[in-house]
Amino acid sequence: MKRRELRVHDGARQHAFAPGALIESLQAAGVPTEEAVRIVRDVERRIRSAGEQSVRSSVLVARLVEEVGARVGPGAAEALSLQTPPFETVEVERDGETSPLDRRTLAASIERAGITFKEANLLAQQLERSLRAEGVRVVAERELVHRTALALEARFGRELMLRFEATVARSAELLVTDGSSGLPYSRGILSQSLMGIGLSPERSHNYAKRIEGVLWRSGEERVTRAQVRNAAHRVLVEEAGEEYARRYLVMRRVRASERPIIVVIGGTAGVGKSRLAAQIAYRLGIARVVSTDSVRQALRSLISPELSPVLHSSSFTAWRAELLPHEIERVKAKRKRVVRGFQTQVLQLATAIDAIIERHLTEATSLVIEGIHLVPGLSPRVRTPDAVVVAMMLAVRDEDDHREHFSQREGHTASRRPATPYLEHFAEIRMLQTFMSAQAEREAVPVLDISDFDKAVDRAVELVLDTVMEELGDDAFVARGVPTAPG
Repeated sequence: MKRRELRVHDGARQHAFAPGALIESLQAAGVPTEEAVRIVRDVERRIRSAGEQSVRSSVLVARLVEEVGARVGPGAAEALSLQTPPFETVEVERDGETSPLDRRTLAASIERAGITFKEANLLAQQLERSLRAEGVRVVAERELVHRTALALEARFGRELMLRFEATVARSAELLVTDGSSGLPYSRGILSQSLMGIGLSPERSHNYAKRIEGVLWRSGEERVTRAQVRNAAHRVLVEEAGEEYARRYLVMRRVRASERPIIVVIGGTAGVGKSRLAAQIAYRLGIARVVSTDSVRQALRSLISPELSPVLHSSSFTAWRAELLPHEIERVKAKRKRVVRGFQTQVLQLATAIDAIIERHLTEATSLVIEGIHLVPGLSPRVRTPDAVVVAMMLAVRDEDDHREHFSQREGHTASRRPATPYLEHFAEIRMLQTFMSAQAEREAVPVLDISDFDKAVDRAVELVLDTVMEELGDDAFVARGVPTAPG
């Protein structure tokens, strides 16, 4: 069962309960790391055991202070009580108005002085921690700049401090305008778009930084979205090559289009479908990810085991639902039996899966759907010219590698998905992989070996983009205000 999300509230504002941030607060108050972890876990456990789904910030702080006082001492407890808690916003005051401190914006202003992305983010994090440790809830912009300059001087020398002060003498943010309104330039958002065209995270960030530099050198503090796209296209042509520049134009056009992308990811148990789906959704900027396991769970709540024993079985044990009671222990798993039971379960879910996809098509919303029940030729059965549908099948060729996936997943899920039941039926799982891979090849659906996860992600993203380019064609993807690739 999914763990309830615990919220921290202070009046009308609510925040997610963040154990890591609370541990950092205790560390800043002088609590040893191991003891800080134990205190936060114990307090969280007591809140949850009381059946509470939310807790007032003042109550949470009081409980933490009490525990720290009892376990560590009054000095640490007092230091913690004076802090600005991590779930309360530190505000920056400028021109009589306040806005939340944005650590990413602060890091970007530091990075422009000439230090690395990693160092800039680490320094911005330390500056925010320092403000919280001092109990600061509102800091003037000029004071924040001064604190940052002093921190740069202490770590990197006076020359870098002066360079930072020179950069913030102008606007600290590059605004991207759309009509009369504007938003700060975001390397993170642009990096995500660049990862969506198949570039690695490191290269994507480097190009986003380079693009920002090109825009700053234009001498303007406000640029249009078209200028950002032109700069991105130019940098990609020069640095990554025309193919990546072309893919960028395709992705911009698709995201601006009403024609959604439906990515269908199949594969037997333990091949890493959910991990790959999450990565593809992140890189392509697709907000919705659906698992067929959740569809099956929903149907199980509506249909009893007596009415559909196959539905209430695992995909690899569905064949046993067709046996008589006295046959269960005697009859052995054979490929035809295993596949037949699995196909029965797939067909029972097919209508619901089709309905989910149809709903996204109606809303013109892109979707990544993954699951063992997505078998080419059987499900899904939606065929539509209103979307770009990209199907792929995942497989782990090496049996030992496949077995190891289950142990890794058990660790990643804190034993909520233990490996033992899957390993006991590993032969049936491999039978299903053989069947599903054969179905994919029969239906001309690519089969991706996921033994090397990073390469599989890159290949999957390339597959989506290649399909988009093939279906839309050169004439369809020229984004408004963006030139086509040269030649």
